Amino acid sequence: MNTNAWILMALAITGEIAGTSFLKLANGWERPWAWVGVGAGFGLAMLLLGQLLKKLDVSVVYAIWSGVAIALIAVVGAVVFGEAMSWRRAAGLVATIIGIVLLQLDTRTA
Repeated sequence: MNTNAWILMALAITGEIAGTSFLKLANGWERPWAWVGVGAGFGLAMLLLGQLLKKLDVSVVYAIWSGVAIALIAVVGAVVFGEAMSWRRAAGLVATIIGIVLLQLDTRTA
């Protein structure tokens, strides 16, 4: 992936993390103002993913976007929302990151 694609990917991941964080903050319909952040975050993520899919394989884009977002939102959950981080969760995050790296390495040789 070129530099522009990585920037779009980073912004799409940021949108996903923001949308998911606002979803947690919304707590159902307890805080309706948070739904603005949910829509903005997920909307930004989808818009940018659409741009990335014009240039790159869907399998690579989705794997990187979802894998990195999953790993980072787990960290956000632990740090910001005080959710538990067991050794099993941490190992799963490491495995996710290894899988993303392997996917990216494979696309360079394909």
